[in-house]
Amino acid sequence: MKNIQGTCLCGKNHLAIKEYGNFVYSCHCDMCRKMSAGPVMAVDPETSDNVELALDEASVTYYQSSPEVERAFCSTCGTYLFWHHLERDHYCMNAELFPDIIKEANFGLQVFYDKKPAYYDYSNETKRMSSTWEEL
Repeated sequence: MKNIQGTCLCGKNHLAIKEYGNFVYSCHCDMCRKMSAGPVMAVDPETSDNVELALDEASVTYYQSSPEVERAFCSTCGTYLFWHHLERDHYCMNAELFPDIIKEANFGLQVFYDKKPAYYDYSNETKRMSSTWEEL
């Protein structure tokens, strides 16, 4: 897919991915689960070369969740927008912002699976990676 458009819940913040497949993954890390009350469903457009951000800076909050990672949220509606690894310039974005991707997405990967609490599970057959990036 090309030029995939997404917005936050209130529509103030627009994001685009120039080119992407049809792949969604979930993250079970402590920060993602605390931020969203469950696992985050994400897309990985990788570097800023593949991303176009048209953000309303007055309504975006950036949170430095670790020395190398910032997260962005819409301050108006509260939507989680993206995770950005600053040194690698690597983006991971909230999959639910992109209706064209999630319409027929392939869900095939779970990361930080060793951090997943026992009270939920997916029925999909997926690759499962630990917090040390080892396949489980």
